[in-house]
Amino acid sequence: MKSICRILIVSPLFFLFGCSGEHLITNEVYRNRVDSCFKQTEILAKYRQKALFSVFESDLSLMQSEALKFLFAFMPLNDLADYTGSFFLANADRSLAAREETSWGSSIPEDLFLHYVLPVRVNNENLDSFRIVYYDEIMSRIKNKTIADAALEINHWCHEKVTYQPSDSRTSAPMSTILSARGRCGEESTFTVAALRVAGIPARQVSTPRWAHSDDNHAWVEFWADGAWYYMGACEPEAVPDRGWFTEPARRAMLVNTKSFGASSGSENVMNSFGKYSEVNNLSKYAVTKRIYVKAVNSSGIPLKRAAIEYQLYNYAEFYPLATVLTDHNGISSFETGLGDLLIWGRKDDDFGFKKISVLETDTVELELKKHSLDSLTIDLDLSVPVKRAPQAGPSKSLSEANDAKIKNENSIRQEFIDTWIKRSEAVNLASGLAMDTVLVADALARSMGNYRTIISLLKNVPDTLRSRTISMLKVVADKDLRDTRELVFSDHILNSDNLGICQEGDPLFIPYVLNPRISNEILSPWRRYFQTILPADFINDAIADPEKIVTLLDTSITIADMENYAKTPVTPSGVWELKLSDVKSITICFVAICRSLGIASRLEPGSNVPQYWINDNWHDVYFTGQDKPSTHKGYIRFTSKDKNPVPEYYIHFTLARFENGRYNTLEYNENTKVNDFKDELQLSPGNYMLVTGNRLNDSKILANISFFKLAGEEHKTIAIKLRRDQ
Repeated sequence: MKSICRILIVSPLFFLFGCSGEHLITNEVYRNRVDSCFKQTEILAKYRQKALFSVFESDLSLMQSEALKFLFAFMPLNDLADYTGSFFLANADRSLAAREETSWGSSIPEDLFLHYVLPVRVNNENLDSFRIVYYDEIMSRIKNKTIADAALEINHWCHEKVTYQPSDSRTSAPMSTILSARGRCGEESTFTVAALRVAGIPARQVSTPRWAHSDDNHAWVEFWADGAWYYMGACEPEAVPDRGWFTEPARRAMLVNTKSFGASSGSENVMNSFGKYSEVNNLSKYAVTKRIYVKAVNSSGIPLKRAAIEYQLYNYAEFYPLATVLTDHNGISSFETGLGDLLIWGRKDDDFGFKKISVLETDTVELELKKHSLDSLTIDLDLSVPVKRAPQAGPSKSLSEANDAKIKNENSIRQEFIDTWIKRSEAVNLASGLAMDTVLVADALARSMGNYRTIISLLKNVPDTLRSRTISMLKVVADKDLRDTRELVFSDHILNSDNLGICQEGDPLFIPYVLNPRISNEILSPWRRYFQTILPADFINDAIADPEKIVTLLDTSITIADMENYAKTPVTPSGVWELKLSDVKSITICFVAICRSLGIASRLEPGSNVPQYWINDNWHDVYFTGQDKPSTHKGYIRFTSKDKNPVPEYYIHFTLARFENGRYNTLEYNENTKVNDFKDELQLSPGNYMLVTGNRLNDSKILANISFFKLAGEEHKTIAIKLRRDQ
């Protein structure tokens, strides 16, 4: 039985808690709830029963058993599909050990230990063995410190390992982040939370989904000490808690939130409780807030219960839903937010309504939800964001100077590690010895950063006849793939990409859409040989001739359980097949993986992310049972603009969205693509569309416009992008 991370379990920590008959979960009502959810998980994950649940057949203490049950009861689909019970037991053992070995362990409230120490998962990263590998190093670093001082010291340790660098949306696991010595804020905060939890310190990643005053977002860390929550910048150590470069922007935020693993408990400001996790609103710690109320009614004025109310903020040239809160039986939804402007969008089925509000001037909004015909409606919106406030005082000069000295030393320690990476001259010599292109090899090794040994081993071990294919693969994958992918994964795709299907090596589509192991934002995994082996030979031959048979196979074999994969981390293609459960995104990735395993060119269509396969000189869209299949007659859109200063850019000045299920969903074209770089017409499904444009005059005022239109099949439409100007 495969898993992404195999851990051989021998529990030397058993004697710390192995003979204890004490409950980990002392609240009987909550314990019964955990037991009930655990039993549901056993049913849900029945096809991976041995890999996941055989761990309970070992000699577990009551605490170990309850820790595992808690984790299993609330974990998302990708954890059930791609890891083993022994992996989670090894991690739980370290959490229980930290509880026993630290001076603060016994003082941590039970609900905080369960929700913010025990879970391996922080957000949407792929899991690894960080808690096990780095336990001793972190614990020795904080010996004899108080919990608050330990948290600050761990952040210094994290800064020794990692500094900031922007990257793609896939979140690397903590050990991979260390290996590359850098990460974006989501990776830095995931890494730092993981490090704090190693030491038994309750910690969570918090973020503003989008800033109000600029096109960006940010994530940082909160930790609990001595009865209160504090914040700090991840891998950005300060001399005192509750300080960071983002302190002043956070005081102007419209939402700061976190996900709490497990069924809701305690007295936190919960926006939504979904059974397996909760969304907690932390904004009042940072900003002046106000609670607003939205009442949803139908065209007869009757309140609508369970209508979805989206509190949307203008950012990246779209109206982004900060939060979606369902209405209660009185048709009321409420949201605590900052003192800026929002677009309130309510929907139920295909009925919807929307209204722009200024929070400072609003208490209750009434929205009528109905079917709309918005074929040619255009609306100008002047938007304001929360005002700047007087800056807070910082720490003393002596504390700041001492902290700066530590930071300088940590930068040197990290640089010493970076200096051990392969030099370009060494990479050139390696390539020459292997009779490979020196420029391409040196480029791949430079992009691999601290993972260069893996790439060297791969280049040396592949057969001579496949070295050209190897370089082609290394060129096409993302930089982050080179930093955290294991050799056996790359080897699987190189060795098993022989010409099985209709797209042969040498075809222009072969490298990007057959050989390429990267499909979306999933972690790369070895699925190619897996599907070639597990699928019957007769089926493979039939599917190569007619890829729709793969659609039928997945439709009849896999159950969609979209809400179960709340972490939004894609399940690996082989994990989908083994668990027989999937969210919508993961099954589309699985479809593409099976196609590529069989030599069929396949992709997720840019913009809509609809899965496609190439046959008879055309891309063919794929839809699974239950999905609305639009007309096969496409419509066409061409962007134009006369604006020169600035030239409009996608996700900066404009976006395009398509109407589905009561809301407009932004099409995912590349950020910063200039309007005149959309050289070809966009080929889109017929339907209702919304164009959003925006011009940020400064960090407090935005001139936006939303325009609605309908696109028919075979219609060719030209859309002029025109930014509003300050009059």
